Amino acid sequence: MGTVAVGRELRWATELTARATAARIDAARPEPWNDRKLLAFITVVAVCALGVALVLGLGIARWAMTASDSLPFAAAGAVAVGVAYLVLAYLVFASRRGGR
Repeated sequence: MGTVAVGRELRWATELTARATAARIDAARPEPWNDRKLLAFITVVAVCALGVALVLGLGIARWAMTASDSLPFAAAGAVAVGVAYLVLAYLVFASRRGGR
């Protein structure tokens, strides 16, 4: 019986955290950055992009060689690219919605 109660509490806490996080993200309003912050952000994005390109390159190279363990590399790269597209799409549409 105790395990069921703990499970319910964890589920409730997870739902509450997800709702609060979604509300905070939706209510966030961007502020203009100065040139130094923009340069730092672009540098971080460039380094991350190089890392993703490296993972994708290794995965595709192993997949082309038909190695049996190449699927996780390719899948991780595909997930990373998908997450990047989702973030960019959200930023574009969030800025549009705020302007209306």
